[in-house]
Amino acid sequence: MNRRSTYASTGVVPPEGGIPAEARLRILATTDLHMQIVGHDYVGDRSVGHHGLAGIATLIRTARAEAAEQGAACILLDNGDLLQGNALGDQLAQMPVTHTHPLVACVNHLHYDGLGLGNHDLDHGLPYLRAVAGALDMPLISTNLHLTDPGPLRRWAVVSCLLPAVAGHPSSRLRVGLLSVLPGRTAIWNREVLENEAEITCPLESLRAAAQTLRAEGADLTVLLAHMGIAQKEEITAEEDICALAQIEGINAVITGHTHLRFPGEDHGPRDGVDTQTGTLSDRPAAMPGFGGSDLAVLDLALQRDARGAWTVSGHESHLRDNSAQTLADPMVLRAARVSHIGVRRHLKEVVGHTDTALHNYFALAMPTPIDALSARAQAEVIRQGVAGTADSELPILAATAAHTAGGRGGPGHFLHIPPGAVQRRHIAGLVPYQNAIWALRLTGADLRRRLEKAAEVFAPLGSADGPLLDPCRPPFHCDTIFGVSYAIDPRRPRGRRITALSWQGAPVRPDQKFLLATSQFRAAGGGGFDRTAKDDVALRSPLPLADALIAALATPQACPWSDAPPWRFDAAGAQAVLYTSPEALPFLQDIAHLSPTPRGMTASGFAQIAIRL
Repeated sequence: MNRRSTYASTGVVPPEGGIPAEARLRILATTDLHMQIVGHDYVGDRSVGHHGLAGIATLIRTARAEAAEQGAACILLDNGDLLQGNALGDQLAQMPVTHTHPLVACVNHLHYDGLGLGNHDLDHGLPYLRAVAGALDMPLISTNLHLTDPGPLRRWAVVSCLLPAVAGHPSSRLRVGLLSVLPGRTAIWNREVLENEAEITCPLESLRAAAQTLRAEGADLTVLLAHMGIAQKEEITAEEDICALAQIEGINAVITGHTHLRFPGEDHGPRDGVDTQTGTLSDRPAAMPGFGGSDLAVLDLALQRDARGAWTVSGHESHLRDNSAQTLADPMVLRAARVSHIGVRRHLKEVVGHTDTALHNYFALAMPTPIDALSARAQAEVIRQGVAGTADSELPILAATAAHTAGGRGGPGHFLHIPPGAVQRRHIAGLVPYQNAIWALRLTGADLRRRLEKAAEVFAPLGSADGPLLDPCRPPFHCDTIFGVSYAIDPRRPRGRRITALSWQGAPVRPDQKFLLATSQFRAAGGGGFDRTAKDDVALRSPLPLADALIAALATPQACPWSDAPPWRFDAAGAQAVLYTSPEALPFLQDIAHLSPTPRGMTASGFAQIAIRL
């Protein structure tokens, strides 16, 4: 992909030879690597199209050499979600953390100057996080995470780099302050990990105080690692608006992330304070380098001293460098991960079950899928056994499944397909992308309706014209299917009033009716914007991992605890929409024959376009 370098302060392309300046600082950054050390899709057992961090390492080496040739200082940063994301990450989290730990070895080999924390870095627990921080040669930072036992984690850091002599100016040391913030909702997403051990404070207020502290400690410039995206206008919250954070006095440059998008470039629409061409947020140089090792961010800052001798940013260039299949892999990174990579692939090839029919989620946003049904049945059985003999065993059991790995920002390859025959552990890993416990929640009919309405928000408002079925600003995994009841969804209606014909065993669900819902710990904590469940309404926290429950469900099929009929359907006669799915879905169009599917070619990004009638 061609990504044009741009000049920020004036919008003028700099003259040949670089940015005129007294000194230059090059900031290199990665974000949301999600354990893509070698660029392998462990669920599909195939390459992701590049070499992951091993390819990024080559881009880093080239960018550093350029900086040296241009007389620029250079620092390398990461913006979080490094420790979790695939089966390799799950395995490494079980290993002793020493300097030979593959991830630690790779990061130390690349000589990062500082790492920010992402919400998924908490997924494997605080002891593992502290162990990794202690083995790293650079600081691991989170400014708005307050731990009762922080160990080696830092709230901020100041790193030093050499500014070479340029144009008659002598060499000097530049002290760069580093700040890092997590989304406030991390307290919800990782409630089970953080409860009684940590507090997530408001990013805006945390940064205001910390930026002043860094300057008092002698930082010449400050870089913010903000693990949050560039929100659309309607999604903005004042305390987490990335443009408001960028405006904080003392912050000179911003690396953003979390949403797996790219900046500068075309991934973001127009918004006040956001310049997608020059790469600025509130006039501060900024970049967001994709996810999974897709890109390396390169921010070149032109520095001048003011009358007081303080360094200021007088201009910048911001661009992303694509990590393609042609980017050579760093042999040291490959070597560090080789044994674990081979071991994970071998483990994931183990056969753990059998399916007589194909299981896929190509149409997960258009209808309930057999994959949803399998997951729901597995969760329901865990809860049924867990509440046996208690008062909760009298309640009807429902089960919620999210539309994980169903396209969206993950691209056209981000779907699941298990062919008829042997089911391997890698298939189970695809069904369980995150380590979430199974919880049972007591809820009323009114609670149930609110959950269903929240799930139905993922659909774009539909009219007579055939626009996209899914709102592009809402990730597919925000959509839950709930088994055990039946209901209809009308995307033509306003959000909050889309659920119709909600019934249980043929009778309308009453607002005060009581149910037991099997769902994930993430959803129970309020993940995805769902209601946070009060402690008193948590009937069970099962210790059994969902992966084990799925394997058990495949091995010993149980009678379906509810009707075989799909739990939901569309109720929008005459409405039309376009479903974006994998090209591999085309042989399975008979599965959605009731929606009159008509293929309409491919998008530029590789999705198959299927016109449907609701």
